[in-house]
Amino acid sequence: MDKKKSTIDVRCTCCDAVLTVDRASGEVVFTKKPDKKGLSFEEAMLKVQKEKETADDRFAEAFQREQGHMDLIDKKFKEALKRKDELEEPIRPLDLD
Repeated sequence: MDKKKSTIDVRCTCCDAVLTVDRASGEVVFTKKPDKKGLSFEEAMLKVQKEKETADDRFAEAFQREQGHMDLIDKKFKEALKRKDELEEPIRPLDLD
């Protein structure tokens, strides 16, 4: 490593970008992003198809969860309707006047 050089090149482990960092201040001076590999049309179509399938699956799962939640709420509501006669009628402040 050259000690006279005022910058250091560091490779990001997450995105493979090369960061040029100033030695004195520690600030990133320049970022070089890695070249993206080109996708063929068929690969892009397969990727879109997979994403669509996973989105459909996630929607179906969320719909089932919500349906189960609504069934539970309906059951609790019907139970509460059965017990409504057992409750005392609250005293309203206007009735006391």
